[in-house]
Amino acid sequence: MDDRELIRRIVEEVKDEKLREELLRRVAKGEGGSVEKILRRIEHRLKAQDSLAKQEIMHGRTEKIAKIEWWGELIAAPLYYLVWGSFFSGGILLLAYLIFGGFAKIPKLTLFLLGILWLLTIANAAVETYFLLEGKK
Repeated sequence: MDDRELIRRIVEEVKDEKLREELLRRVAKGEGGSVEKILRRIEHRLKAQDSLAKQEIMHGRTEKIAKIEWWGELIAAPLYYLVWGSFFSGGILLLAYLIFGGFAKIPKLTLFLLGILWLLTIANAAVETYFLLEGKK
């Protein structure tokens, strides 16, 4: 693909101004191959977004309903982990309290394992939120 055709594609397909400037700068430097790869990735991403929108419409959802569902999932995902993590760790603490006869007598290992459990719960919520934000779910 020659530079004129590449510049035309960049101007038509790339909506982000900073990215457009960077790609045009690369074309001016003679890095046409890397620009073509970037344009193919952008084109692939746009096709995937279009495909997801078509799937939503085929399932009887309008764009507005799909957005509301997405926001609901985005808010509910971390809350789900927060509620179940609290319930589970509260149950473990209650059980440890009853077994050892007080909070002061609970072994440090139990509290350490609860901390690890909370870190895993937070990481799981972050991954779930990341996938929702990236549109991979």
